[in-house]
Amino acid sequence: MAVFDAAPAGALLVSRQGPETYLVSSGDRAIARELFVTGQFDFEKLQKVMRLLGPTFKPELLLDIGANIGCICIAAVKRGLFERALAFEPEPFNFSLLAANIHLNGLASRITPRNLALGARDGERLTFELSKDNYGDHRISMGAQDGRFDEERRERITVASESLDSQLDGNDMQGCLIWMDTQGFEGYVLQGGERHLRARPPLVIEFWPYGMQRSGSYAALKQAILQAGYTHFHDLEGDEGPVPLSEAALDAVWQRLGVDGPFTDLLIR
Repeated sequence: MAVFDAAPAGALLVSRQGPETYLVSSGDRAIARELFVTGQFDFEKLQKVMRLLGPTFKPELLLDIGANIGCICIAAVKRGLFERALAFEPEPFNFSLLAANIHLNGLASRITPRNLALGARDGERLTFELSKDNYGDHRISMGAQDGRFDEERRERITVASESLDSQLDGNDMQGCLIWMDTQGFEGYVLQGGERHLRARPPLVIEFWPYGMQRSGSYAALKQAILQAGYTHFHDLEGDEGPVPLSEAALDAVWQRLGVDGPFTDLLIR
């Protein structure tokens, strides 16, 4: 921790604290810092998901949407949880580290990185707002109004966006897990995957009322998962059993967290 905190701003550091090797930036005080100190980020959450899915789920393909620099997809494939992965990351600097980390870990034949956002339609150009010190909090911007994280003052870039359906053409959804952290944009991503969601691959999504309110995506999220026929969910931040899926049950999670509160992660099946 002391080495990371003492590094010059924007320095590139190599993390070798676990089985994986990661190139990280000292400018990221969130995911990169934890990777450098502990060697992993959210991997325990992925392990919990695999336990909940149980032995009847035969893992083959991991879709890592909002892959950042690869801490989920690289660990999942290198440690043998999945055979292969598709990793989507729209921000150019994060993507460059993602691609480098895939090669550093010898996984170029098993993980395909794509420098794209995913959204409701193909061929869009979306505005992306950048966090100065949390490279996992870059987000699709739906307006310039300020909020809890000084969004009004963020640098903005334009990124390419395609639909999940078009990106998944030719992939078998058997043994597929969708792992998604898109800072409140999840509903639009799922809108663009209507055709492939009919197979009901398990979903892990960040559920963040503040982010969903800013992007206006909550209604789209509910519609997409209910229309696809998913039946229940687990709140991964707790130890409760499966909750029957309904609009009221999702609204209850929203109300519990609150727009000014934290996020949680849901496994939807």
